[in-house]
Amino acid sequence: MTHAPLLLLPLLLAAGCALGAPERPPTTDERIAAECSLLATAAQRMVAPPPGLFEGCPGAEGVQDTRPVEVQTNSLRMATAAPLPQGVMAGTRAETVFRRMITRGVAPGLAAQLTGSPEFAAAIR
Repeated sequence: MTHAPLLLLPLLLAAGCALGAPERPPTTDERIAAECSLLATAAQRMVAPPPGLFEGCPGAEGVQDTRPVEVQTNSLRMATAAPLPQGVMAGTRAETVFRRMITRGVAPGLAAQLTGSPEFAAAIR
């Protein structure tokens, strides 16, 4: 009977290791795919998604942002000026993804709404 706790020790250690194992960071391809899924969600909610919204996404070879330079520049200005939504911390991947959506032509309000979506959570992993 005195050895019974010792027999359980390896099982407890294995269970503890499995629970405390760090999550594998996503690969670059997985991050791109997750961000493209987020952009697809944005496109579904937009009346007319901008050309080039999916530039760089898998399966969108040849897609380019053909908006006039002034429009692209305005998107960049809006992205820079947009206040961060609650829960999006400055200097994080979440901020980068949020601002990149706006730069690609997603309205700041819609981009802010999407920060609460499962797609956004997947894109910022």
